[in-house]
Amino acid sequence: MPLYFLKPVVWNTKGYKGPSGEKVTSGYPKDHGFGHEEWNASENSTVLVDGRRMRTFHTEPFGKQPLDDYPGDIFVFMIASHAGHQYLVGIAGGATSLISEQHAQKRREYSNSIAGGMDRWAETWSVPAVKKCYGDDVDKFRAHWAQELQWSANWICPPELFHWLDDPVLLNPHEITGKNFLIKMFGSYQKISRATASLIASSVRPAKPSPALDNILARLGSDEPDRATDIARIEREEGLDPTTREALIQARLGQGKFRQDLFRLWDGVCSVSGCDVHQVLRASHIKPWAGSKNKERLDPENGLLLAVNIDALFDCHLISFDDSGEMLVCLSISPEQRSLLGLPARLRRVPSPEQRRYLAQHREIFARRAS
Repeated sequence: MPLYFLKPVVWNTKGYKGPSGEKVTSGYPKDHGFGHEEWNASENSTVLVDGRRMRTFHTEPFGKQPLDDYPGDIFVFMIASHAGHQYLVGIAGGATSLISEQHAQKRREYSNSIAGGMDRWAETWSVPAVKKCYGDDVDKFRAHWAQELQWSANWICPPELFHWLDDPVLLNPHEITGKNFLIKMFGSYQKISRATASLIASSVRPAKPSPALDNILARLGSDEPDRATDIARIEREEGLDPTTREALIQARLGQGKFRQDLFRLWDGVCSVSGCDVHQVLRASHIKPWAGSKNKERLDPENGLLLAVNIDALFDCHLISFDDSGEMLVCLSISPEQRSLLGLPARLRRVPSPEQRRYLAQHREIFARRAS
């Protein structure tokens, strides 16, 4: 299963094509007057990796996260704080970390390739904030630059999955996490779900078409990688009898007895629209799989039979249902979009007491999205 992270980077007013010397109150940028991530959008930040052109970018480290276990399978949503607000500034998908020591040689090679010449060194030294941090001691700065240059490229990702925003997108922290602020410290990070990652990426409205953003949204819209990981975990889980193990695998695939039970409960039609085209009906869990116990994963009361478009909205918590079956719609979906999607539309029957219990948990996440 891919990893999805929010990661703070320094605010930049040059489109992240060079250091802008913004005032920073903590971390590496405060101590040195610049951050290596200030070149993340530079056209020169690409390298050849096994004959393939790859995009490089920089973030501060991620503590003890096992990044090396997920090569090419990490999504980094880079956020920056400015004037009391937080903004999405860039997305890197399918990324590989070069942060750990086992990648030191490659990291140095790629960093030297993109920043080893005099241009970045001279550009950085020309920033007043940098000179102030080093007391106008150019030799001291030169020594630091030589030592820290290796960190300029501590990530790589395919260019077709790298989207840097021309205009940063203002984020609503409460909608994303239920809190008033997202993480701010450059050395910190926040792990998020695929659904949350998809919600954030969907908030980007580029002024011109972005194939990279389209690719990112397509990757985030598929739970195939998540399913594969969940099934692998089921296969490794100890103490499961063969029948239960197979039932769980089939339930994660939206098949088997779980799906059959939902067809029985909902008379073989979509729980909302009444669509009876079985090929487009999904056995959807109300309480997300990741937060459910095995018993809940097999409980048909924890499920709705939904047409694919409604299932996608429900899975991302863009819609939910109250105890009477009325649909709740996230405020981020405009009236025009609601009309196109046929929203709102109620459940075809009032939820059972057990379904209401599961729906209450679904609404807890929905409430953070809808506010």
